[in-house]
Amino acid sequence: MNQDTLWILVGKKLNKEATPDELHQLDMLLKQPWADVYSIQILEAMWQQNPDRPPRFISHKLQQKWDRLEIKLDTGNTASNDPVSEAGILVKKSKRRFIPVTVAAACLVFGLLSFFYWKYYFGSYDVKTYQITAPLGNVSKIILPDGTKVWLNAGSKIVYKTNYGNKCRMIQLTGEAFFDVVKDSEHPFIVNTAAMQIKVLGTAFNVRSYADDNVSETSLIRGRIELTPASNPDHTIILKPSEKLTIPNKIRSHRDENNMLITLSALHTAKNDSLPAEAQWLENKLVFDNEYFDEVAKKMERWYSVSISFKNEQLKQKRFSGKFTKESLNTALDALKATSDFNFLIDNGKVIIY
Repeated sequence: MNQDTLWILVGKKLNKEATPDELHQLDMLLKQPWADVYSIQILEAMWQQNPDRPPRFISHKLQQKWDRLEIKLDTGNTASNDPVSEAGILVKKSKRRFIPVTVAAACLVFGLLSFFYWKYYFGSYDVKTYQITAPLGNVSKIILPDGTKVWLNAGSKIVYKTNYGNKCRMIQLTGEAFFDVVKDSEHPFIVNTAAMQIKVLGTAFNVRSYADDNVSETSLIRGRIELTPASNPDHTIILKPSEKLTIPNKIRSHRDENNMLITLSALHTAKNDSLPAEAQWLENKLVFDNEYFDEVAKKMERWYSVSISFKNEQLKQKRFSGKFTKESLNTALDALKATSDFNFLIDNGKVIIY
């Protein structure tokens, strides 16, 4: 078994021609030392570009650089529960909630390899786009090419290009993510969302910017960030540790018209909590603090991978505070019901509030 065999097996898999034995052989090849920086997603993307030509694997010099990066990641502050490959490169964390969910596809993680592959394999460096999505009901952990760690909350997506890190480290975020950014003063780290742009050098912060939420938020854990609202690109706001900036999204109701101001507030951190409420989803906790029922419902939809609808629109105006960890969807709704007057029906992944 060699690298050419790997390429042939990838093609058979994509063409749905691979036998069970060949699929097992492909899995074993991907565990070889010379292939441990690849995931099947990377190989499939390469095969689609040029199915007749196997990839050139990294040089000895580049391998040494990659080995040093592996050691750095292995000794870094990564969660002890995160499964890693034997080489310590590919990091994947899928959070199983307490309902049946399909495990997410492996998170895509690669660094210097992508640059050298596209530059030397195709003969020129064409900028290409990569997208990583965390499915509903799961959290995904990614390590970007520079070593920056990203946790994606359920239903979230990041997009970045192969020129990431050339002049700056730019990504596009839809949804919620926690970033632990490697410091690099020569290459600013920039996060773009529909509501804001965030620029940092090295820091840890949480961003929530779902398209269907009423507001977008940025919460700074440590370091310093510069934030520019999309609605006012000439205005830059500097956040200090333990501060949160809230930016309204589109007006969807008369209620929203009273909450259209950009606000700066302190993070909510309880005495015994290791993280502020805004980032406790990293610890498998669903937290909401005096939030409208329709906003709580959106969080629960992503958390439990269900759809929630209201038969009575007035119920959306109710406010709730709460924290759930191992509770099932039914138990969580029962807890909310105990503090307010409503009923619910769960049927095949759909919830009706009435």
